Amino acid sequence: MKKSNNAFTLTELLVALGVIGILCAILLPVIFNLLPNQNTVMAKRAYYITTSVISDMINDASCYPDLTGAVNARVGFDDGFGYANCSEWGGDVNSGTITTEGNADSKFIQLFTDKVDLRGGGGSGSFETKDGMYWDISDSHFSSSKNSKSASVTIAVDVNGQDKPNCGQGHEANVSIFGVSAESCSDRTKGFDRFAMKIYADGRIEIIDPWAADAVKVNKDVTEE
Repeated sequence: MKKSNNAFTLTELLVALGVIGILCAILLPVIFNLLPNQNTVMAKRAYYITTSVISDMINDASCYPDLTGAVNARVGFDDGFGYANCSEWGGDVNSGTITTEGNADSKFIQLFTDKVDLRGGGGSGSFETKDGMYWDISDSHFSSSKNSKSASVTIAVDVNGQDKPNCGQGHEANVSIFGVSAESCSDRTKGFDRFAMKIYADGRIEIIDPWAADAVKVNKDVTEE
């Protein structure tokens, strides 16, 4: 009886490998383009951390009560006064004293850093979170007497910490963040790792850098009135 030979010939193997190579050359660039960039992922994470923390803070009536109709009217974060659950800003949690005025900018920074997962810093405007991101809160204009929705602070984030390129698209992001200065960013058109957000007294958030706004799929003006 004849033995059947089911093995591939060398020519058939070379043809199959050639087809696989062509398919890889076509498909791999498409697949890699579909995969999210790490900095994009971290920018989205930083934005959602910020929105969650700001929402918790602005809706905490013990720290930021609605006093827009009061004689000493204040809007949200334009409030440096202390309350029972914010005793560090004046008053005693036991006695219920709530009359002492503090500093609205310092109050905001302390309460914000209290709510994030810190690795280093805290209580000041420059800190690191445990996911490796560097943060800086600066350009603060909150005041307990302004009663202004346009009052704001700027939060700059370096999504990969001290790793380069240390560049954003605007000057607000190109500051020293947790001790790391910005690199030369003037000729860069992509590959950013820094962005800045403005936090307004009434809790609105505006993403300043277009690359980050695109990363989180939010138009940078969408939260503005």
